[in-house]
Amino acid sequence: MRGSLISAPYLHYLVKNKSKIKIVNVIMTDHHHNKEENNKFVHAHRITLDQSTLNLIDITATPVPVPRKLPTQKTFEKFIQENQYDHLTPIVFFDEHIHFAARAWYTFRYFGFKRVYVLDGGFNKWHHQHDTDKHESKVFEDLNLQDQPKDQVTSLTTKDVQVISYLKQHKDTKGDDWLLLDARDPPRYKKGSIPGSYNLPYTEYLNDDHTMKSTENLQKLYKSHQIDITKKIVNTCQTGKLSCIALLAQEILKKKELLLFDGSYEEWNHEHPIKQ
Repeated sequence: MRGSLISAPYLHYLVKNKSKIKIVNVIMTDHHHNKEENNKFVHAHRITLDQSTLNLIDITATPVPVPRKLPTQKTFEKFIQENQYDHLTPIVFFDEHIHFAARAWYTFRYFGFKRVYVLDGGFNKWHHQHDTDKHESKVFEDLNLQDQPKDQVTSLTTKDVQVISYLKQHKDTKGDDWLLLDARDPPRYKKGSIPGSYNLPYTEYLNDDHTMKSTENLQKLYKSHQIDITKKIVNTCQTGKLSCIALLAQEILKKKELLLFDGSYEEWNHEHPIKQ
């Protein structure tokens, strides 16, 4: 395990040994569905017969004024109660790759869950992974799934980011401790971005098989972009989903405070529309 990522071999080991975990397939649709309808979307992505399905729209705020932001505490608690989640049972989120699972992980961490994890590489990695051998199983026996890095997960407001953006634009020394890091692809970033932000696409964090790069390669990635991990990094993207992949990487790099601008560029553009 690295940070909150669980490898496919380790999950194989946990399933094989019938460990008490909750495996959750994360999807995202444009409209709310009941459990039966949600399950229709995931029939091809099955790790265990008793796995659950989480539709991100069910733990997302009503899309006004911008879509896909964090829900209210009341909405989240209602979802938890209705779907039988608890703080003691470790939860492993997965999707086809890692994108939706990373957002589910962040949301649960934001609302106080400590034992939440993401399947590294997603279902595709699981599907192509053979059962672990005895040597690997011995190693896994020494791991504790309940250990979670003690980082602080925080969501910043538009007003917070506006101050940071102002400092960065005006090269104020008070802004030197901050970095606005945009995880979108370059074409979308060039169409519009938060002034003073820096673009590092989420794909740069991942290997070709959609697993997270090694710790060493993540360090090299930041070094090549002259990113100082000791700075206060505010992660953004289009709405706040893909930047959660950057948060997973920063956790691996022992970042003590994981900062996300929820709503990200959509939120910013709503408050600061581009003049045509």
